[in-house]
Amino acid sequence: MMHTRFGGKAAAITAVVAIGGACAAVAVQSPASASSVSETYSCNTSFGTKTVTAQGSLTATPNPAAAGSAVSFDLDITSTDLSAPVTINSWTATADIAGSGAESSAFTVTGSGGSIPSGQDISNLNLTGSWTPSAAGSDSFTVGDVTIKAQVTLLGTQTVTCTPTGTVPVAETLSVS
Repeated sequence: MMHTRFGGKAAAITAVVAIGGACAAVAVQSPASASSVSETYSCNTSFGTKTVTAQGSLTATPNPAAAGSAVSFDLDITSTDLSAPVTINSWTATADIAGSGAESSAFTVTGSGGSIPSGQDISNLNLTGSWTPSAAGSDSFTVGDVTIKAQVTLLGTQTVTCTPTGTVPVAETLSVS
């Protein structure tokens, strides 16, 4: 959704919808060795709900890992189906990661970044975090809710929460010995 003119309430609504897309986008990207994943999100704003598809990856390093040793997780975006209709000056984001398999786990990845120019695709975002496994076996990880806070000129801080819809795909599998 791209507009060449912005004014008043329409600008605020468009900016918040675009920020919601950024939020969803945070849900995924990858280095060459990681597998890609696509996930659909429902992003809630004070102006309504937007459905967004995000593509990317969640990468665990090292993999395989040793029980009792920290594992780093990188959640990266490759693409979304939105571009920023107005400039986003800066952003911070969090995403909930859930693990199941040899043990159940939950942790958060976080990230922040600079400007996303008007008209540019909302992409190349990176969130990181860590988790320490305590049991040997295989664990599968999914990306849950994503919250983004974006600083937008004339609008201040805009907060959008995106929730996965439908079946949530496994984004990463970790082997622990």
